[in-house]
Amino acid sequence: MWGETMRQRYRRKRRQGWVFIGVVILLIAALVMLDTRLRPLIQSYGYMSARRSAMLSVHNGVQQVLADEEWGYTDLVTIERGEDGRVLSAEANVHAINRLKAAATNAVTKELSAREVQNTRIPLGNLLGGSLFTGRGPFLPVKIHTSGVVISNLTASFLDAGINQTNHRLMLEMTVMMVAALPNERVSIDLKTDFLVCETVLVGDVPDTVTQIDLGDTLRNIFGAGD
Repeated sequence: MWGETMRQRYRRKRRQGWVFIGVVILLIAALVMLDTRLRPLIQSYGYMSARRSAMLSVHNGVQQVLADEEWGYTDLVTIERGEDGRVLSAEANVHAINRLKAAATNAVTKELSAREVQNTRIPLGNLLGGSLFTGRGPFLPVKIHTSGVVISNLTASFLDAGINQTNHRLMLEMTVMMVAALPNERVSIDLKTDFLVCETVLVGDVPDTVTQIDLGDTLRNIFGAGD
């Protein structure tokens, strides 16, 4: 009788062991499935949150710089005309352009630094799929750490403004290259935004060599009329 009781205990413990192993396997499988469904959501929400932060930083920083000081066309470009009034060249004001670029870069960098840590919430209803549960809670809080580099550039464009008229437009081009650190994920965000700084209409003939020239690296005659 005693020996049979021991065997029953042994069998019961063995069954309990297999049940425990089965529960562990099911939990591991559930966690793997949850991670597979949750990881793309975290990456997507993290990317959108970081990109939104970068856009706000760029717009706030640049608008602040453009509002603090008036950047007129004649402050950045000097037009040279011939005796007949024909446009001969347009020389970039290197000092003013570098000052504008530095101010914009510093302002946007400060805005990004103020948003280095962000918090977003992911609705777990999205895991179930379907329109009924999309966007519904409970919500999973996610902390995002970002770091980025800001590059500013000034470009010129020439547009036909009518008969014998050319619209010369100066654009501030801001580029942000950012990395967002998410839980077990890293996403890269590249954002490029253009802002109109100033423009003018040039009346009369302009040289045939007029092209769009980068004012950031080629601080020479922006009409290409010579060195």
